[in-house]
Amino acid sequence: MRWGLVPFWDKSEKPKVAPINARSEDVLANPMFRQSLQKRRCLVLADGFYEWHRIDEKTKIPHFIHLRDGGPFFIAGIYELGGAARPETYALLTTGPNALMESIHNRMPVILDDAGARRWLEPGDLAPDQLGSLCLPYPADRMGAHAVSSVVNIPRNDIPECVLAVGNP
Repeated sequence: MRWGLVPFWDKSEKPKVAPINARSEDVLANPMFRQSLQKRRCLVLADGFYEWHRIDEKTKIPHFIHLRDGGPFFIAGIYELGGAARPETYALLTTGPNALMESIHNRMPVILDDAGARRWLEPGDLAPDQLGSLCLPYPADRMGAHAVSSVVNIPRNDIPECVLAVGNP
């Protein structure tokens, strides 16, 4: 799958929009995401994610955010089927920040525990209250974060330095 959800109605070779994230608060009302949410939910397995804390107009510091125990976790996702012109595509759901994330960024992925992940994958439509109960900020006391090198700004970099802590500039 390719990250960046292309809506089911866009059959072009080069879509004009392919958002990587969908705001959980708006996903039911947004035609681009509504059908995927109700019919094509998925889980994205991760052991961390990056966010950039904006210091000023020119300065952003990348951070690696992870679970304190270092284990993997599930992020709520939605997907669209592919076709002859492109592969399947997906987007991550986001929610407001927890106490740890508020100092770094104003959004965070919807991280699901095991029970939430099972509920996310159950077939059938999600009512607004069900969606709201799943798409909450993950507990801050179970997460950790640290600044990392700007090597993460180059997507082809897949090296240990991407997750190693660095001092604040």
